[in-house]
This record gives sequence, structure tokens and C-alpha cells, in this order.
Amino acid sequence: MRLGQTAQRKMTRGLRQRAWWVMRRRVAFTLPELLNTLASGAERAAESNLGKYLRALAKGGILKTEAVRAPGTSLTSNGNLRYRLVIDQGRQAPVWRISRNEVFDPNDSAVYPLVKAESGDE
Repeated sequence: MRLGQTAQRKMTRGLRQRAWWVMRRRVAFTLPELLNTLASGAERAAESNLGKYLRALAKGGILKTEAVRAPGTSLTSNGNLRYRLVIDQGRQAPVWRISRNEVFDPNDSAVYPLVKAESGDE
């Protein structure tokens, strides 16, 4: 404990931390799979939150998007992006630092700068 701290810090149980636990366990997943597993409905904008987080981790090189999409539920859907965990850093979830345009790993204090994803669609 730090000086002046009266109680031990609690381990975070936020949506991104829980998502990180599931990502480490499953290795390959889609956003809807994560939401079905994690979202209870009490979270505000869970789909938007996790979607932005997954894209940031992909730009940082921690996740990789697979070439083949998972089928979507809608008839005209292009499908869902399938992500694969490439760098499993440890128990604590990576922190997306929006202001610094980077992903920070609290397990070993590594910093992953976000690079613009190259798309072959153009």
C-alpha cells in the first residue's frame, strides 16, 4: 500500500478487463461473441466501447484480423471481423491511451504505438 492509502486497491472488473480475460482464453473471437459472453446490459454502449478497444489493439499489433469474416446474422451482412490474439502479455489488460495514440501494457510496461491499418480493399 502507498503512504496515506487506507485500503488495498481492488482489481478492476471493468468491461475491457473482462474482455481481455476472454480474449486470452479463446485466442480467436468476434465482437458479437465477446458481447454475448460479457455484456449484461448494465454497461453503457458496450458494443461501441469494445469495438473501439479491439480496433486499437489491432492497430497496436496485439490482435490481428483474420482474412475470412465470421458470418453475420442479417441476410445482407458482410459478416463480422474475426480477431486473433497475437501477443498475450499477461493478466492485466492493455490500456488504450487515446491522447498518446498508443497501447500500454501494464504487465511489462511496454508501449505499442498505433499504426494505421493498411487495407487491400482500395
